[in-house]
Amino acid sequence: MLVRFTKQPPAATVDTLTCIRPDGSRAEAALPRQGILPAMAFHFVIESALGWSEGVFGGVRRGAALAAPATTTARSRAKRPHQLQMAQAAALVSCLQAEQSGGSSAHPEFLRKLASASRKNNVTPPVVGPADLTRLRLALRAFGAAWRPLVTGAAIERQFEA
Repeated sequence: MLVRFTKQPPAATVDTLTCIRPDGSRAEAALPRQGILPAMAFHFVIESALGWSEGVFGGVRRGAALAAPATTTARSRAKRPHQLQMAQAAALVSCLQAEQSGGSSAHPEFLRKLASASRKNNVTPPVVGPADLTRLRLALRAFGAAWRPLVTGAAIERQFEA
C-alpha cells in the first residue's frame, strides 16, 4: 500500500495522510501537528519496522477507515483483542515521541517507560529487543530527515508491506 504524508503550509494546524490500497481505493485523513513528526508517522515507522500487520496501517490496507489510534479506547480494545498491536503501537509512540524532546535512554530504561505507557493503555507491553529499538530509532531519524526540509505541498511516499 502506498502511504503519502503531505506537508501543509506552516500556518496550518494539520498535514495530510493518504493511503492508496493495492486495489486503488483510498483512505485520507488530516494529521494534527504535534511535535517534530506527525503522530501517524510514528505508527507507520513502528508497524513497518516491526513487521506488524494488525495496527493502524494494516487495518487500512485491509479496507478500514483511516482514524486516529486515540479514538480507540482501552474499553473498546478489550472488546476487540485483534487490535492488540494498535494499542501496543500507541504505547510505543508515546515513548518514542518523548525521546524526540527529552533524548533517548538505554534499552532497560526504555522498557520501563514502555511498561508504564502500556499500563496506561491497558495493554501488555510489546516485546522490543535492543535491535528492534535501534531499528525504530534509525527509521524515525530517517523519516524526520526526509520530513523536516519538505516545502508546502511536498510529500514523503513510502510503501507499507506488512
